[in-house]
Amino acid sequence: MKNYLALWGEGLPDRNSRVLETPITVVGEHVRGTKSEFAKVQLTVRPAESFDVEDCVAEKIALEKLDVGWPDPFIFGILDVLANAGPQPLIDVRVTLEQVWYHDADSSREAFLKAGRDAGRKIIAAVDRQST
Repeated sequence: MKNYLALWGEGLPDRNSRVLETPITVVGEHVRGTKSEFAKVQLTVRPAESFDVEDCVAEKIALEKLDVGWPDPFIFGILDVLANAGPQPLIDVRVTLEQVWYHDADSSREAFLKAGRDAGRKIIAAVDRQST
């Protein structure tokens, strides 16, 4: 199992993780027509004892051929948001990557990173709605 928290490398805040009560499914996406960047990923986060990733997308071999380092940039984008969320980070989750949409020429590392950040923001918004 890959330790994404260690690879993320920016260090975790000295705060306990907030608790995810129920699974949340979101679609993180980045589409920019002017620079032809495209990446879209559906995932579900579930409560867990630590951060974990399960890659269940059917297109793994095709994504490896893109040479974007799949799924690392997407996961790092999620961590950028979840680990820095206020008032507490959300890192005790299992991320299940379920479906991906991409383009052979227009899907870059940066597009997947930004799609991950979009997914992270949507997860935090959903968690905030659950807790109110």
